[in-house]
Amino acid sequence: MTSSLSTLAPGLLIAAPMLTDPNFSRTVVLMCVHNDEGAMGLVINRPAPFTMREILLQLGLQCSVEAAKNAMVGGPVAVENGLLLYTAEDPSQQKDNELNVTDELRLCPNKELLDSIGAGEGPDQYQMFLGHAGWGSGQLEGEIAQGAWIPAALRTDLIFSTPMDRRWEEALQGEGLHPAQFGSSRPKA
Repeated sequence: MTSSLSTLAPGLLIAAPMLTDPNFSRTVVLMCVHNDEGAMGLVINRPAPFTMREILLQLGLQCSVEAAKNAMVGGPVAVENGLLLYTAEDPSQQKDNELNVTDELRLCPNKELLDSIGAGEGPDQYQMFLGHAGWGSGQLEGEIAQGAWIPAALRTDLIFSTPMDRRWEEALQGEGLHPAQFGSSRPKA
């Protein structure tokens, strides 16, 4: 497990089995920002009720993307806003509206990138998130201290390769944990 809270981003937060908040129960959160002002992340295992195809068509963009690929519910904050997480072709190049999550992972609210994805010319690996998870200054640290979250190292395979319904269990197993190892105390986030 990650030992220092100063290293949460980039990284993962795994919801402890006893976390009952319906927004976060059995979730894995990709931590994008963590500093003195607060934290921001994306839930990587909650499919939205919309496919990428439906979103692109609703925005009036061309659409040659796989019809079944769901967008994700990134969290309960600003669910009306979309963010694209993707692997950068050239990690040395960064656009003004991009946030470097890692050297290779970028996050942006870019309609031009959506247009490229719709035309089949976008990045090889991408995921659309509607909304995000956010914590005020010190809030996340308090939730971790209560046992609601398990900090973990970043694993891009969980984001782009692992089947959605296996991501939480796989994240726990990656940290050498199993849900049965936890007590019955149920903190709320």
